[in-house]
Amino acid sequence: MTRAKPVAPHLSRPVVAILFAAALCLACTDASDTRRNPAAAADGRASADPSAAFLELAERHAAEILATAPEWASGLGVPETVAGAGYTGRWSDFSPAADRDAVALLDRLHRELEQVSRGELRGTALVTYDIMENAYAQAKRRNGFNMGAASILGANPPYPVTQLSGVHIEMPRLLASAQPLREPGDIDAYVSRVAGMAEVLDQTVALMKRDADAGVGAPSFALRGSAGSIRALIEPSPAEHPILETLRRGSESIQGLTPERRTEAISAVERELADRVYPAYLRMAEALDQLADGAGDTPGLWRHEGGDRLYQFFLDSYGANGKSAEEIHRIGLDEVKRIHHEMDRILHGMGRRDGGVGARMSALASDPAVLIANDDPSKEAMLESLRDEVAAIMDLAPRWFGTLPDQQVEVRRIPVYEQDGSAGGYYTGPSLDGSRPGIFWINLKDTADWPTYSWKTMTYHEAVPGHHFQVSLQQAVRDMPLVRNMLFYSEYGEGWALYAEKLAVEMGMYRDDPLGNLGRLRFELYRAVRLVVDTGLHHERWSRDQAITWMMENIGETRPAATREVERYAVWPGQATSYKLGMLQIEELRREAERSLGSRFDIRSFHDTILLAGSMPLPVLERRVREWIELELQTKTEKS
Repeated sequence: MTRAKPVAPHLSRPVVAILFAAALCLACTDASDTRRNPAAAADGRASADPSAAFLELAERHAAEILATAPEWASGLGVPETVAGAGYTGRWSDFSPAADRDAVALLDRLHRELEQVSRGELRGTALVTYDIMENAYAQAKRRNGFNMGAASILGANPPYPVTQLSGVHIEMPRLLASAQPLREPGDIDAYVSRVAGMAEVLDQTVALMKRDADAGVGAPSFALRGSAGSIRALIEPSPAEHPILETLRRGSESIQGLTPERRTEAISAVERELADRVYPAYLRMAEALDQLADGAGDTPGLWRHEGGDRLYQFFLDSYGANGKSAEEIHRIGLDEVKRIHHEMDRILHGMGRRDGGVGARMSALASDPAVLIANDDPSKEAMLESLRDEVAAIMDLAPRWFGTLPDQQVEVRRIPVYEQDGSAGGYYTGPSLDGSRPGIFWINLKDTADWPTYSWKTMTYHEAVPGHHFQVSLQQAVRDMPLVRNMLFYSEYGEGWALYAEKLAVEMGMYRDDPLGNLGRLRFELYRAVRLVVDTGLHHERWSRDQAITWMMENIGETRPAATREVERYAVWPGQATSYKLGMLQIEELRREAERSLGSRFDIRSFHDTILLAGSMPLPVLERRVREWIELELQTKTEKS
């Protein structure tokens, strides 16, 4: 999943919802680059070039948005000149007054954008205008449904707290992965953020109660799952909590930090956890339990007034590109049938002929030959194997990509306190200054969820050549406006990552490995099943149990894993469809390029065309690829 989640952590008010994971921090900024430093740009003379002037406007918009979302700014790694002095010590405001301010800011920014003459723009500026228009329009449409915190850029998920996302998870995650601890002043910001956690938790509880009173709360299983993850998070004593351990570990190497000041900061954080943060977490858990008692288990958005319109909005946000829920459901069924046929041929070759594909895959998944022990040494050996796959892909990559990422990618396990409600795996992006690598996170709660034939494909999706290539190459574009780096289109990013899984076959990663290729097909089947189940829940009015059973029968998934997936789709509607919808579009564009260019087709140039302009909606991607095809045809004709 792989959210994304995002671009920015989900707790940010203007978050663009992606792979959960929450956490695709797409870029940082270089304080010496005036294009990425609105304050510096403002000191220069306004450009007479409409495109340059517009890009300056786009940078100002990015700065104004990030000033309202300091944790998003932390994830991006921007300087204080962009997001405001001291932003690393603050959190977003989730009060009703902040909601009104966010709506007013969106209205003003959108009006300013509409005053720009689109016809005068060229190149990056034109693409950026179209993307910003899309993002502001999405946010306005999203705000019309009156659920959760107001959006400024893009579309927030429907519920502010779920078993997958929310401030209860993302504040500790940000402190662990994106909070700077490089100089003495960072210590004060860390303490300040821990001290501010209680207010954010209490504001979010009020937001949940408001939604519940309006009849638009999350289903009971999501609320109870959130309460469970909160209780797991505060199970360690404050002195042993990961938030405190992060400070202990991170502050050890800070130059100029005296032992006395370090000890004082550690003590202050422990007091804040014990006196304010833990009680606030407990209040949230109790509120979630109370809300769950009256919420009901119905998972689909159709249960809300206007739920059909809300679901179509989320489908549109994740790459439906004009397709209805009914059409997507049918595409999913067709894809499931095709992939079953390919898997059946491999299973026959292995002597596994009896029963449906799902049943045979279920039997294979329980074969001791493809399982490892559920202990820490075995889990560490698995992580080392995944790291080897990353290295193998990087050795082959120059033959398939014209441009390679400069940043490194690491493989880590999801923290134990998150794993109960987390997806199987996700990726968080690196900072451009090199201080933070890309990270492929994998859920190792139960190694029975990870038969050995599944290891390769998850690595190719979440790390290389999937999300790490897509995110890092976008970051490498020097003239990319900051606002573009703040946006992540799941149908583009997840579509690319699913395409990357299949590309690995062409790269030879499954040569003489039919079992591994079967694992790849199973992952693709997963994405096709998501088209069916997501629309099944929110349009066809399937029950939670009906969706779980359908997944188990068609994939051969364990009940616990199928349950986690179905519950994810219930609280993050539409996002799961983006993988397959995006992949299908990229494959179609490649076929179009191959037909048009014939022997002149260069796979490295095609991949650069897809990746180097950054995340964008599918219609913009279509236009970019077709313009590249025309340019290639013209160039080849001139040379001949």
